[in-house]
Amino acid sequence: MNDHVVSVRTGCEMHNLTEWNGTKTAATEAGDSSAAKPTERSRWIAAAGYICFVCFFSLWKSKKDVFIRSHASQGVLLFIAECAVLVMAAILGATFGRIKIVGLIVVGLFELITGIAALVLSIVGMVKALFGEDWRMPFLGEYRDKVPGIHWREG
Repeated sequence: MNDHVVSVRTGCEMHNLTEWNGTKTAATEAGDSSAAKPTERSRWIAAAGYICFVCFFSLWKSKKDVFIRSHASQGVLLFIAECAVLVMAAILGATFGRIKIVGLIVVGLFELITGIAALVLSIVGMVKALFGEDWRMPFLGEYRDKVPGIHWREG
């Protein structure tokens, strides 16, 4: 599949011309919700949602922006998963880690693998948010709609 998107401004409307296998179709930003791209501010706030506890700030700023909310919700889920893994690593280190060599190897591998997985998920989420793409995180993405919002002042 060879997709090329070209933006053309005609009058006050912006048209995206999509070329797919030689066929051109036009979509208007105002009329077609799939053609609407998030603003640069929204993309940066959504990307910041994958940085540790900054995810709560992004969730707070996602009052009416669905794009920010979906990424911020995944950031919150990733942060909660990281905290749970940290507790599990402490418990594993206090119990199984007391075995001389085997415990050290098991606990070290557990911390290394989960740390790399969390880092990779954060980086991929940030990149997808900065490029304005909607992305469902593996394992945690299906629960992103269940994260409650943080809106103290409804406006």
